Amino acid sequence: MTKHEVKEYLTKIYDLPVKKVNTANYMGKYKRALGKRKIIYYKYRDFKKAFVTFDSSFTDVGRGVTPERIDYDDINKEE
Repeated sequence: MTKHEVKEYLTKIYDLPVKKVNTANYMGKYKRALGKRKIIYYKYRDFKKAFVTFDSSFTDVGRGVTPERIDYDDINKEE
C-alpha cells in the first residue's frame, strides 16, 4: 500500500483524522536450515510498516487514557 492508500483507508473506513503517513520498507531475513545431507536456504517475506500521525483534534481512546482520580476520603466520610 502507498502512503495515499493508507491515509484514504483510515479516513474512509475508520473515520480517523490522519495528518501524515510515513512508510518504511523492510527486507525479510535470510535463514539457513541444516539437514543431514543438505543445507536449505530460505527467506522471510519483505514487508512494509506505516507510521501514522494523527491530527491534534484526535483524542486517544485506547491505552493512553487514564481513568478519573477517585477521592477515597470523600467516600469514607459518606459512610
